[in-house]
Amino acid sequence: MKAKLIASLAGYSFLVYLLLLLPFNLYTPTNEFNLPNFLWLTHLLLLYIHEAGHLLFSIFGNTMMIMGGSLMQILAPLAWYFVAQWEGSSLKNTALVFTGVSIVDVSIYVKDAGMLQLPLLGGLSKTHHDWANLMNDWGLIDWSYSFGEMMFWSGMILSAYGIIMGVRHTMTDFRAGGIESTRSSDVP
Repeated sequence: MKAKLIASLAGYSFLVYLLLLLPFNLYTPTNEFNLPNFLWLTHLLLLYIHEAGHLLFSIFGNTMMIMGGSLMQILAPLAWYFVAQWEGSSLKNTALVFTGVSIVDVSIYVKDAGMLQLPLLGGLSKTHHDWANLMNDWGLIDWSYSFGEMMFWSGMILSAYGIIMGVRHTMTDFRAGGIESTRSSDVP
């Protein structure tokens, strides 16, 4: 049982490490997008989800196709949260962390709408920048950095909350007689 406690807490410390990387690497848009390995892997996975969102939401028209990448990127881990919540799984807290990380990842793209600094996938021209197109269409390009800033801190808070609740849940389960004590009553 102590091994499961240690493994669970080690997992949350890994998520704390991820959370600490975010402000130093995904805060200000730059033309050099050099991320530490773990953050790069996370961003790459989110990028695939983002691109799938464009395809999925394209059936709803051009605006939804443009928004679909960012929407899918946030909705995928959020769906994971709701499924974990419904199943009573403690992974719901990890899903909250990744929902927050996804929001932070989108926030740098939103901040970049007025700057056009980030390199786009496949070297696409700046005319393919989702958020620049949306914010220009909506007449909000001057507010893109502020909106991105709000998204960044919302994502950071959500991720921190997920970590805190996960550690709290782990410790509560351990003190109650073990990590799996909530499931042992289900066995006849």
